[in-house]
Amino acid sequence: MRKFSAAIYALILPTVMLLLVVGCKKNKDSDSLVITPTVNPAPYTTMVYLVTPLDQTFNPDYYKVAKSTLLRIQQWYKDQLGTNKTFVLNPVVVDTLKGLHNSSWYNSYNPEVDNNNSESYGYYNAKYEMKHLLGPGFDTVHYTYFVYVAADLTDATIPRGIAAQGSSALEGLMGRTPEYFIGGAAHSLGHALGIQEPPVQDTTILMSEGYKYWPNCVFQQSEKDSLNASPFFKMQ
Repeated sequence: MRKFSAAIYALILPTVMLLLVVGCKKNKDSDSLVITPTVNPAPYTTMVYLVTPLDQTFNPDYYKVAKSTLLRIQQWYKDQLGTNKTFVLNPVVVDTLKGLHNSSWYNSYNPEVDNNNSESYGYYNAKYEMKHLLGPGFDTVHYTYFVYVAADLTDATIPRGIAAQGSSALEGLMGRTPEYFIGGAAHSLGHALGIQEPPVQDTTILMSEGYKYWPNCVFQQSEKDSLNASPFFKMQ
């Protein structure tokens, strides 16, 4: 009986040790997210921010999925333009900011902005907040902004300068079929870069209804020409 117990222990001990090592590694990986803020961003770059409202704590999973999404979109734009040009991201890719308001504020009426359209409350409030968070550094001439806010936002982007999306988009990006939400982000960024909505609805064009089928959608030639001529697009 003693020999049998010793054999069992001999089998169990390595397994327990392996589980401890794996567990420690997972904890180390989850704690290893280090974000170095972009202090002096290069002109004509796309600045990406994750804003955490006052009543929430920073979600590292939101950060990771926001970063991977923008990198995928950057490559998709490059493939579409066919000139080795795409928008430029800073090395950190996504900067983080603590918001100035609680979650409910972002999608509510703000008397400080001239906006009575409830469908665009989130957009204008995100823009208002970024102006106050960045102060004199907020500059839509030399920078394009893509902002994820960890709060409920109605998806609306008005060309040009800044795109804003909320927690539903972030949650969607972490789901089993994130393509729809990546397409939505690519569409919103296109508006922030100055591309208008096409006059005719088309399920193959990103800036129309094509974002729903990303990556199986395209830019129109006129849109490619506009982006290729933009100072925000460089060879990479």
